[in-house]
Amino acid sequence: MAALILRIVGRALLTLLLLTACVFFVLHMTGDPARLMLGTDADPAAIEAFREQWGLNRPLWEQFLVYLQKAVHFDMGMSYMTGLPVKDVFLTALGPTLNLMIPTAIVTLAIGIPAGVIAALHRDTAIDRGMMVASVFGYAVPNFFMGVILLLIFSIWLGWLPSYGNSTPWHYIMPIVTMATSEAAIFSRYARSAMIEAMRLPCVRAARMRGLPESRIIWLHALPNAMLSILTILGFFLGTLVAGAVITESVFSWPGVGKLLVQSVANRDIPVVQMIVLATGASLVTANLLMDILALVVNPRLRKG
Repeated sequence: MAALILRIVGRALLTLLLLTACVFFVLHMTGDPARLMLGTDADPAAIEAFREQWGLNRPLWEQFLVYLQKAVHFDMGMSYMTGLPVKDVFLTALGPTLNLMIPTAIVTLAIGIPAGVIAALHRDTAIDRGMMVASVFGYAVPNFFMGVILLLIFSIWLGWLPSYGNSTPWHYIMPIVTMATSEAAIFSRYARSAMIEAMRLPCVRAARMRGLPESRIIWLHALPNAMLSILTILGFFLGTLVAGAVITESVFSWPGVGKLLVQSVANRDIPVVQMIVLATGASLVTANLLMDILALVVNPRLRKG
């Protein structure tokens, strides 16, 4: 098992290295940062001074090696716009984003998984069809459209909820609903499929033959096996949650990482954009790494494989 874990960790580290290289070179291919920040009509001396200040006059491969060396010590450079350390700018915006993502994840899992399990236990009934129609609707509606509709109804028409900011608990309702709707729809459909497959397992059939109560069969045999399958998508769930936060924070003017990313792209602040993209990718890789290790721990068949 230790060898398998080392292999998984090594694969994750290689993925992070490739991700870092890809993000660095792609962002630097978008144009000369000095001309992007100062404009094409800027004085050549000012452009050269800007390049000298930020180390942009070195060869690109050398810039990448310097970036890697600093990144190991969590030094992600300085923001072109504010002159502040990129790490500080990112951490300032990370707090509000986590405050939004954590309750959204709780609501998503609390609604999505039970809905899928209930639909599977009432397969081909009105309950099943109703839940699947709701999940298709939740998945099909884009986050930005859902957010605009909620703003229009509950903020503009009814005046019940604030339209922007994060200063009170009421500010959290619409962003959480916006993000959790599509995520819960995904989990409900996946949980339904996993539960249907689990109900067909030999251990479930053997439990029925022994005359065990149906509730005991579900809780002790079917549901644990279904949860093993659901574990595999928890890592991807984090990635979609971050992507949804970028859109949702822009709609509701939430002062988080998503809004910072939009502003940094508009201002051509490449170091900040680079930090956000890398942090998002690293969180996704880390989440999948933890899910892979957890799956090895709880599923002996994977260790044998």
